Amino acid sequence: MQPRSWTLALSFAAALAVSFTTARAEDAALRQTASWPPEAEAMAMRESARDEGAVVAWSALDPPGLVDALRRGGLVLLVRHGQAAGNDRDPAPWRIAGDRRSQSNLTPTGKEQARLIGDGLRALGIPVTKVVASPYYRARDFAEIAFRAKPVIAADLGPENPGQVDAYKRYLAAAPTGGNLVIVGHLLAPTTAQISQLNELTDGHVAVYRPDTSGDKILLALIAPADWARLIEAVPGG
Repeated sequence: MQPRSWTLALSFAAALAVSFTTARAEDAALRQTASWPPEAEAMAMRESARDEGAVVAWSALDPPGLVDALRRGGLVLLVRHGQAAGNDRDPAPWRIAGDRRSQSNLTPTGKEQARLIGDGLRALGIPVTKVVASPYYRARDFAEIAFRAKPVIAADLGPENPGQVDAYKRYLAAAPTGGNLVIVGHLLAPTTAQISQLNELTDGHVAVYRPDTSGDKILLALIAPADWARLIEAVPGG
């Protein structure tokens, strides 16, 4: 090869190396700006405001009255899954079934939130007759950890499903028999605002509803994961 050809080849190789390095730097910067928030920050964004000293985030009943209503059954519990990496922002390309790696999954905090709910319900003797969950793994896993059983999977509860509002309304339209009905979904704004008196459910929170005879629903309480332990302390005999 002639000297001029060597010079051209070396120049091309150098330019290619610079281009590759620049592309990697740009990709790293993009990943950093698009990265999910650290677990502590994500948790802070998902906490509900409450009155000072309140046993639960909000309730139309006093603690004994709320626990009594839950024990008698006939209520619908809307539950947002616990904290997940990305807070419902699934990395693309994502697939609903068969590949949890393509989805935003529960963090250790999210799993602990599920255990807090399940332990509280069992300690208070609150019956659950059926558990329904979104097909996404963060909702399915949350339901299994909290209620120690595989949920009924409802494809229409997926956040990408345009019919999810109607699906939630169907579940809230009639009182369950033999216990309480639990629905584990995503319940982000504006979906939640269209089906309930709440703007949005935060991670691991439970909205307790009583369907009435007119087919409407009454919000009885909003319960955060840590509130279940407070309810046990507040109700004589647990």
